[in-house]
Amino acid sequence: MSDAGVMRSAVLMLTLGEDEAAEVMKYLSPKEVQKLGAAMATLKSVGREQVESTVSEFLTEVEQSSTFGLDSDEYIRSVLTKALGDDKASNLLNRILQSRDASGIESLKWMDAYTVAEFIKNEHPQIIATILVHLEPDQASEIIGHFTDRLRQDVMLRIATLDGVKPIALRELNDVMTKLLTGNENIK
Repeated sequence: MSDAGVMRSAVLMLTLGEDEAAEVMKYLSPKEVQKLGAAMATLKSVGREQVESTVSEFLTEVEQSSTFGLDSDEYIRSVLTKALGDDKASNLLNRILQSRDASGIESLKWMDAYTVAEFIKNEHPQIIATILVHLEPDQASEIIGHFTDRLRQDVMLRIATLDGVKPIALRELNDVMTKLLTGNENIK
């Protein structure tokens, strides 16, 4: 395994917790345990972004593997829930799966705030809130500034109370956004 692969494995092991990491190490050779242990020891602290990036890479590799004949999102959710507990796994996976499935929404990042505001202002406030949380904060703020006071307040309340979006719902929203954007000739 490459050094980068060992470091990614070390990050994953550190997110598992002691019992789960020990269980995984039972299946490694002594040389692999030594290599992985040394890599884990060099990681003084692991930031949330590094963990998300590593788990996201892991998810991508699992999905691209032709040996899995199952819903990899659900499989990975189940495995990580057992390893990390409900709250940690849910929060981490929702962020990773959402960012991975946001390509249609991602295209809004390249548009000016007024155009995006005009494009989404007639959507349901919950849909608007979901879209805005996937944009950069400064752009979302500018977009909100183009709404009526009533819509602005409704959307801001929904953003403040938004408790994550299921990956399948985000995927559907993303597909709709992609279709709307490719079919709308006024969007530049």
